[in-house]
Amino acid sequence: MMVKPGATFDAQAGQYDARSGLPSGVCAAVAQAIASEAGLRAADLMVELGAGTGEIGLDFARLPIRYLGLDASRAMLDVFHGKATGIKPMLVAADCDRSWPLADRRADAIFASRVIHLLRPDHVVRETCRVCRPGGSLILGRVVRDSDGVAERLRRRRLELLRDRGISTRQGEDGTRRVIDALVAEGGIARGRRVIAEWPALTTAAAIIAGWDSMPRMGSVPADPALQTEIQSELRRWAAAEFDGLDQPQATVSRYAIDVVGLPQHLAR
Repeated sequence: MMVKPGATFDAQAGQYDARSGLPSGVCAAVAQAIASEAGLRAADLMVELGAGTGEIGLDFARLPIRYLGLDASRAMLDVFHGKATGIKPMLVAADCDRSWPLADRRADAIFASRVIHLLRPDHVVRETCRVCRPGGSLILGRVVRDSDGVAERLRRRRLELLRDRGISTRQGEDGTRRVIDALVAEGGIARGRRVIAEWPALTTAAAIIAGWDSMPRMGSVPADPALQTEIQSELRRWAAAEFDGLDQPQATVSRYAIDVVGLPQHLAR
């Protein structure tokens, strides 16, 4: 049976911000920094892939630019609409792994935050070159956590448990690199990675693992309920021993980083 694009995210729309959202104040700073990095001016169009509940898109929509958010989940976009008091962001339900609903050369910048591992890199590059104007920008955003922090160690352990069962998942870092390399091969210019926000937090292994219980995916792989329960149980046993208990507070630092690629002035596509 074919699964409707976005269906796996519909059920978590109401809880997404509480579980995965960035801290208050970070999103506005991120949106402003990205608009500045891309050199956006009034009437320029920013297109966001996987706009979701408007975590960053809401602040883009408040800037003096034009903003279009695309997402396959109508439920996520409904949450976005509900938060957009006083503004009317342009939001379209669209599967970003298919042709984007824009005419050629209409966008000035393309932005994707924490979603690139769910999309085919070759498709992202192809559509970016079609939709974005020559000299425009592609900006890929992601949260980077301390390599020895509790969240990153749990993520690595979960990957190991999946690999032990013959399952490999696409990771954000790998997807980002593949998109950048392919766009550079088209004549784009990689401007490097820049950290534009940083925040400390206290968390526990129990809270992180519990947040994964209801997620529809394990990394980029749709979650089989029985397998997910098995892996989550093993992860809890491992974490209890590794962190001296599941509820032991752990200090961590997270950073929001962007990779920017400038499109060539003369696009071949």
